[in-house]
Amino acid sequence: MVRKFLSMLRLLVHSLNNLHLKNVGLPISQAAGRTLTARDVDAKPVADPFLQHVRTTFILRRKNKVPLVKARQNPSKRRLKNRHFIYELVEDTNIKKKEPVKVILTTSIDGLGSKGQTVEVSQHKARNELLLPGLAVYASPENLKKYSNFVQEHKEDQPSSEYSRQTARSLSLRVISVSMNMSNPWQIEPWHIRVAFRKAGIIVPEEALTLPSQPITGPDLSLENKEFLVRVKINDKEEALVRCRIHHYATDVRERLPWVREFWKHPGEPIFPEEASVLNDLFINYKARFSTNK
Repeated sequence: MVRKFLSMLRLLVHSLNNLHLKNVGLPISQAAGRTLTARDVDAKPVADPFLQHVRTTFILRRKNKVPLVKARQNPSKRRLKNRHFIYELVEDTNIKKKEPVKVILTTSIDGLGSKGQTVEVSQHKARNELLLPGLAVYASPENLKKYSNFVQEHKEDQPSSEYSRQTARSLSLRVISVSMNMSNPWQIEPWHIRVAFRKAGIIVPEEALTLPSQPITGPDLSLENKEFLVRVKINDKEEALVRCRIHHYATDVRERLPWVREFWKHPGEPIFPEEASVLNDLFINYKARFSTNK
């Protein structure tokens, strides 16, 4: 126990001996070093598996001005007082906010921008998420000239907005419950789907909805909990396929059908057999996304 304590003490003393200030052009005395706080000191620890080197930069300023050298006096032989080695901290670059970096996107990124667009991002995001994977280049004068016509050349591949593709993917993971009357006759129309989307918290205009070519009429309890596809147009360009599930609703509480809790987690039987494969793919995508988030 004593040997372990002495070993730790020797390591501590050795580390303290290696503490030094940044080189500012003149040697710093030990007496002056004691007037500085710990944050004004750059530590270089000894080589040890439990210690790590740190890269820090502090900008210091003398608190007292150094007198000029007299004529015909050798500058190397002048002696400075202890007060000339007292410094004030001007800037700690560790906590300085780094300026954003301008980059040109070489591919469209959801939530950030389109291909050929110049965006500003943090230095960390630019290096690790854009430049290294090859998704962007620096917005240097040469690159700005090189990619000046990039947007026009790839206009067809551009998304309608920076969030349009992300919106389409999000909609394809949803299952919209379409509640229809159990007593009165009906045929599903775009406004029924618009209301169903609104109940789910999604505002969609009727002109952006495309229903199946074959009509769906009821009431028909054989359609209960069965699914069909609705196409949603986003900004008249991107398109999303959304699963819609029929649920018969009665105003009389005694006639109501049992509500399936978390019905979106279970596959539904298709109304139209030709849509079975697409509905199954959408359900598989949802399960993959759900299991990842879980």
